Amino acid sequence: MLKRLAYVGLIAAALAAPPVMAQTTGGQTPSPDKMAPAAPPAPSAATPAPAPDAADNKATPTPSASMAKPSADTTASAAKPSSDTFVTQQEMDQWRGSKLVGVSVYGPDQKKVGSIKDVLMDHDGNAKVIVISVGGFLGIGSKDVGVPFKSMQWRTEGRAAATNPPPASTTGSGNGMSAGQSAATETKTDPKAVEASQGYPDMGVIAMTQEQLKAAPEFHYASDTSSSTNSATKP
Repeated sequence: MLKRLAYVGLIAAALAAPPVMAQTTGGQTPSPDKMAPAAPPAPSAATPAPAPDAADNKATPTPSASMAKPSADTTASAAKPSSDTFVTQQEMDQWRGSKLVGVSVYGPDQKKVGSIKDVLMDHDGNAKVIVISVGGFLGIGSKDVGVPFKSMQWRTEGRAAATNPPPASTTGSGNGMSAGQSAATETKTDPKAVEASQGYPDMGVIAMTQEQLKAAPEFHYASDTSSSTNSATKP
């Protein structure tokens, strides 16, 4: 009898205990996605932003007007070329290259042998070759001969100039001069001044006669040589 009461008590205690997990219809355990969602976490208090530093509050210094833009005086001085960039005056010992063309050339016997036709220079501006037109009449039947520039000598005669010219006078002596006035004298100007004024010497002198120049080999320009070569290669 006591044993039966003990079994009844155990069964009653088992039925009275709450179920560990609720079961759905059919005795299956619900899947996790069908379970009730978890409650969202309570919002935390917003973290206040850090106060800006006093140094950061300082405005960035802006460049002054003189630093941002160069002054007009500075720009003008930078754009102004130096004094040795340009040549403003012809020197006394300089000729004009364009004026050398046409200058007569004389031989050692003081006879004209031709005239300068051209002057060739290198890339540094140094005169290297003088082309002389020899013989012919008015350029017809002439021959071009090239000689080194240094082989030519140049000659210019001074020009006569009167000094102390007497003024016109209707009184005094019959020569138009008053008492105590001397007659005018003539002097010759400096040849260098003449060359600078006219831009070229009076003549060129070469130690060759006209016969020697006529017997010399003829001078050819590069353009003449290239044109003759091209014509020779054409079928």
